[in-house]
Amino acid sequence: MTARALGFGAFLASVVVVAHGATGYLYVLLYAVAVSAGLPIGFALFGRRHPGAWIAGSLIGYSLTAFALWVPIAAHLPAGLAFIAAWLLLSALTWGLVPRRGGPVLALPAWTPSASLALATVVVITLAVATLPLAQVGRRDAQGNRYYRAYFTADFVWHTALTAEIAKYSMPPHNPYVAYTASPRGPATAQNRLHYYWTYYLFPAVVSESGPDALRDVQLCLKLNALITGVLLMSAVFLSAWAVVGRAAPVAIATAAALVASSAEGVYEAWTLWSRGVPLSELRNWNIDAVTAWPPLGGHRIDGLQRCLWYVPQHSMAYALGLIAIAAAAAAGSTAPLGAIVFTGIVLGCSVAFNPLVGGIFALAYGLAILVDAGRRGGFATAVARHAIAMVPVALALAWCIANQMVEGASGFLQFGFLGASRQHPVATLLLSLGPILLLGLAGLLPAGHTDRPSIAAAGQAFTAAPAAVPIWPLVPSVALAAIALLLMYFVRLSVDPAWMAFRAGQMMIVALAALAARFISAGNTGARRWVTAAVVALCVIAGAPTTLIDEYNAQDTTNLAMGPGFPWTIVVTPQQQAAYQWLRDHTESSAVVQMDARSRERSTWSNIPSFAERRMAAGLPISLLNVAEYGERSDLARRMYATPDAGEAATIAGNLRVDYVYVDEVERHAYPDGISFDRSPRFEKVFAADPVAVYRLR
Repeated sequence: MTARALGFGAFLASVVVVAHGATGYLYVLLYAVAVSAGLPIGFALFGRRHPGAWIAGSLIGYSLTAFALWVPIAAHLPAGLAFIAAWLLLSALTWGLVPRRGGPVLALPAWTPSASLALATVVVITLAVATLPLAQVGRRDAQGNRYYRAYFTADFVWHTALTAEIAKYSMPPHNPYVAYTASPRGPATAQNRLHYYWTYYLFPAVVSESGPDALRDVQLCLKLNALITGVLLMSAVFLSAWAVVGRAAPVAIATAAALVASSAEGVYEAWTLWSRGVPLSELRNWNIDAVTAWPPLGGHRIDGLQRCLWYVPQHSMAYALGLIAIAAAAAAGSTAPLGAIVFTGIVLGCSVAFNPLVGGIFALAYGLAILVDAGRRGGFATAVARHAIAMVPVALALAWCIANQMVEGASGFLQFGFLGASRQHPVATLLLSLGPILLLGLAGLLPAGHTDRPSIAAAGQAFTAAPAAVPIWPLVPSVALAAIALLLMYFVRLSVDPAWMAFRAGQMMIVALAALAARFISAGNTGARRWVTAAVVALCVIAGAPTTLIDEYNAQDTTNLAMGPGFPWTIVVTPQQQAAYQWLRDHTESSAVVQMDARSRERSTWSNIPSFAERRMAAGLPISLLNVAEYGERSDLARRMYATPDAGEAATIAGNLRVDYVYVDEVERHAYPDGISFDRSPRFEKVFAADPVAVYRLR
């Protein structure tokens, strides 16, 4: 009970901090109701009394609820009652069809009070890492300015635009950076469909658009959703390690290390600055978790899990779901009963729906582990045939993604081979980016002596009881995942975004290595080996924690207004800009096309109109989407509209782009100091003015 109170109390406090008030509890309540649809599957998998069932059930419930919400949108019947009816039907199916009698179909190590305390500790650490940066997103000062720290400007701000676009209930969603049509809910044309995996954003989109008035704030919903997703991710990391080791303290230490001590880049850069006589305060101006991408290394940059909590919750959800499958494979291997195989397939299918590549890699790792285990046990053909059932939901999810055109065109940008950043100091960059957790993980492959599994009845005993021998076979799913991710990192890349594959592969390696690290820590709790283990863990934490601490400070530091490498560390949205965005939301159709000068804004305020005004652009430069030539070509045309002294030409360009409104603020005025011609043409009507901001309607 103390452990539950610790974790739950910390979570409730974090919700208040992130939401800046108790309103967040309403969103948490809706979230809890939504995910309850998946609990019967979690209970069937791991047993109602096992916390793993609640973790898995919540992840599955969120996924299935997203599908349920999609149905009314796709049927062009988006309304509150339709969403409720879809969810009620889903819940009736899961609670009515999933067997509730009998024991769980998979047997994880028995849960103990010490395990509850260990998981609660991981939750508290997760919240400590996630809360303050999320709370500072959009911070408002006494003058009414709002502040957004990089790299929230590349991810969270884009997610705001994405969620706002989904909330227009057009299916498939339109691409808000290249609008061709003015139909608010009609089908997107071939040119402006949004090729992105948007499943994660269905729930916050529906809540912010059709939910209670108190939650009609896209950014509030996204921040709270990210906070909950982060807790579920780290709980799933804990569960995957628990399935292998089954001892509270080693699993908690390994999971915490995966979150806060995966990278040695902070120590490396601090030493580099100190050796050059540069004040350590300069670390404020470093993308500390990407040091390996800069000279003299120039290799891959791998984000730690702390950045999953802040920036990419959609990937976090895919990782968390995949880890449930990894835990299932570790628990039963190729001998899993048919029910477990079906439910594991559902989990993998949900992971694919949130990120097709990530879900596919987890499915591949699961399949490889089953093949290895079947070869060891015998009955290879039978095992393969039975576990092929798990691939049916995966195939269906992939078909769903293709039907919604989420991945269209992505395969054309794949490149294979030892290319680009992979060839730049590959060993040094890997050791700096993942060295601490990699060392702990590799140590987990060492032979472990045998002792009897202890009976742990109290929390304190977990730290003193003798370890159980952990066989190597349950590690195969995690080893397979780590190995595939490593190959992916160095031999596959996207030509239009060379860093993307390393991001995803590196994070999959980290979550896989947690189970291996837990085995190493569990095996080293007796005799002289205890001191060696303690020293290795301490060394890894000392080497890895500074990166997370520096990154945590920088992520919440919205007072740093200096320029970064080509973009400001913090962007400021002024009261005048906010007033213009509010005017556009209140006085224009949701399908209106509002243009700003994307070229002048580049990587700083590149998404202000879609994100803050929640309106589409005719021409934008979305740095979070695949970089196709059309974005640049149309943005060049829009730039000509601002640059030309001929007001008639500007109006013609605006008409050709099908622009409804044109936006101007200090960015455009600074870029074109000779003046902008819109005031000199009767075709441009000024409909909003709050110097230096103006909005013009094209007549």
